[in-house]
Amino acid sequence: MITLKGVQKKYRNKTIFQSLNMTFEDKQLTVLLGENGAGKSTLLNIISGLEQSDQGEITYFGQKLSKKQLQENIGYVPQAIALFEHMTVNENINCFKALCKRSISDDLIMKYIKQLNLKDLHVTVSNLSGGTQRKVNVLIGLLSQPQILILDEPTVGIDLKSRYDIHRLLNQMKHECLIILTTHHLDEVEALADCIKVIGSDPFYKDVLQDKQWRYESYEQ
Repeated sequence: MITLKGVQKKYRNKTIFQSLNMTFEDKQLTVLLGENGAGKSTLLNIISGLEQSDQGEITYFGQKLSKKQLQENIGYVPQAIALFEHMTVNENINCFKALCKRSISDDLIMKYIKQLNLKDLHVTVSNLSGGTQRKVNVLIGLLSQPQILILDEPTVGIDLKSRYDIHRLLNQMKHECLIILTTHHLDEVEALADCIKVIGSDPFYKDVLQDKQWRYESYEQ
């Protein structure tokens, strides 16, 4: 479980979070929804240790973690493609695997590769389709055996088949670790979410979620 208590974040004169209290349950996939600028990516960055909150406390499975411990326990998949474009898929996997303190086995890597339908392992990243790049991006986030997996819009701008491949893997992974995901696709919410959290005051998401009778939590700052 991740617990946030009284988290505050400001950028110059803009308050993103005034006093945010929120929990994320283990072995569930939580989808974060909200309009652009509501603070979804900022929240992911704070949880993953990429940014510091101005005030407040975050505990992970009942403990405070150092930045090094966060790096060891969190798999982070950013919205931008975080791969070496001049390297092949295999070279990227081997490079990022070498950076992990405890990496998954080669057998498990091959299992994920098959589940994601990755076939262009010897092709440079720059020559891959956008959907294939996204799938490799997700795979890299799994190499460290993360207790927590964070994904910032992992399927933005890709084809339906690639989205399906990623959804299938995440539905498996959510039984093994804590997953937080942001998206603008409501069909993705239906396909993946165990829990929905809405950040911000935009009534659109509340209206849609009520119409669908999905259970959700709302956080207005």
